[in-house]
This record gives sequence, C-alpha cells and structure tokens, in this order.
Amino acid sequence: MLTIGIRQLNTNLKGAAWVLLYCVTFTCSMSIHKMVNPDIPTALKVFLRACFGLAFFSPLFIKEGLAIFKSTNYTLHLVRIFYMSLAMGGTYFTYANLPFTVATSIGFTGPIFTAVLSYFILRDRLKLGQWLAIFTGYIGVLLIVNPTGEINSTIYVAIVANIVTGLNLIYARKLTAIDSRNTIVIVGNIGVIITSGTWSLFHWVIHAYHNSLVNLTWQLPNTTDTLLLMGMGFLGAFSQVAYITALRYASPGFLGPFEYSRLVIAVPIGLALGDAFPGQQEIIGILTIVGATLYLSWKGRLNDK
Repeated sequence: MLTIGIRQLNTNLKGAAWVLLYCVTFTCSMSIHKMVNPDIPTALKVFLRACFGLAFFSPLFIKEGLAIFKSTNYTLHLVRIFYMSLAMGGTYFTYANLPFTVATSIGFTGPIFTAVLSYFILRDRLKLGQWLAIFTGYIGVLLIVNPTGEINSTIYVAIVANIVTGLNLIYARKLTAIDSRNTIVIVGNIGVIITSGTWSLFHWVIHAYHNSLVNLTWQLPNTTDTLLLMGMGFLGAFSQVAYITALRYASPGFLGPFEYSRLVIAVPIGLALGDAFPGQQEIIGILTIVGATLYLSWKGRLNDK
C-alpha cells in the first residue's frame, strides 16, 4: 500500500511539473499576443497561430507518417476541436481587450469550472483539501478583479472561454486514455486550423461585401506581426504539449490549483506592458492565490485517488 502511495505521489508530481511548464510557455505566448496589432481579427490570429503551431509539430509527420492520425474515437476529437476553437478565440479576444494581469486573473476561474466538470464527467474524487484550495484561490481572484466596480463586458467573454476551456481539458483527458499525445495535439491543431480558417473567411466576406450592415475591421499582419504570431505559435504548441502530458499523469481537478502560478509570472509582464502596479487589494488576492496552492501541497493532497 505504501509503495502504491509513493508511486501515485511521484506521478502527480510529474503532472505538476509539466503543468508549471505549461504556465510559463502559455503566459509568454499571451504576452506576445498583447504586442500584435489589435486590428487583426481574432479568428485570423487563431488561424495563423495554429498554422505555426502545426509547423512546430511537423517533425512528428516525418517520424510517424499517416499513422499519427490513427484514433479509436474520432467523435471525441471532433468535440474537443469544437471546444478548443471556442476557447482559443475567447482567450485571444480577452487578452486583446483587457489589461494583461486582469486577463490572467480572470483566467483563474478556469480551475473552478474544470474541477466541477471533471467531477461530473470524469467522476474525479476531489478531496476536501483540493476543494478548499481551489475556492480559496478563487476568492483571491475576486479580490483582484474587484467585482464591486464596473465590469467590462469582455469579462463575460473570458468566463465563457474558461468554461469551454474546462470542457476542452476534460475531453483531452478522455483522449489521453485511448490515443497518443502526438495524435491529440496534431488532430487538435488541424481541427483548429479548419474552424478558424473558415471563420476568418466568413469575417473577410462580411467585411468586404456587407460591412455597411456589420462594422468589422480587417487587417492583415505585417512582418513584425507575423514574427510575433510565429513566436506565439511555437510557444502555444509547446504549452499544449506540456498540458496534455500533465493530463497523462494527473487529473484536471488536481492540476487546476497549480495554474495559479501563472499570476506570479503575469504581474511583472503586465508591468512591462504598461499595466498599473497592483494595489493593496490585488496584492492580497495574489497572496491568497499563492497560499491556496501552497496549502494544497503542504497538506499532502497529492494522492489523487
């Protein structure tokens, strides 16, 4: 019994390490996104990011060939592609229209939805310490967002994006049990290219022929934007690999609280991008979030049975 417990502990620690790597690469990717021309449509950004991400995975085609597309359940892939496309679009829109630190903070509603969804869909058994850590961290998020003031409508988009992100992670978790990591990331990226490419074409048609009815902007990326989007693609692709790898070791409910470490990275990046220095309430919120994650580890809730 002790041997099994130690083995499970080591497995969960591997999952935590991979999700921390995801936090670093994802946050860096989103910081680059803030530098991209905001007039470029979100769908086009997602499309180009997915294309560059697929280029990052191109060596896998050479190694595995068409066998990389072999799956035992394509329906799960299609469902995940749907949620993944919505999640990416909503997330990119959020980061383009909110201060970096605020956008990152709102993103921490994700673990709440992920934990609840994993409880109902994956039947994960979350212990009391995990629930306390997640909800304590969410209180910290509320302190940062300051809901007593006027709320930007983009925040609602962010919350919806976090819900579908949670669904995306749940179905990614399901796929890790039946398909290889490489199949999951390749099929997912190709699916996003198709969905975002279709939406970009629709956006362009509306802009070109019916813009008098619907005022849509259309701006192609210049050389600088293209290089930035290329960097986003590579970092985004790596972050996707990191999270899917983490899911092979631990459940979404367990990994959720560790995502709060993104805030530690986001604050200095936000300052560099011109955000105001966090006030007293925001600092209390940050400390609450960090404390919640430390509590989870200190109480030894790593044995996610």
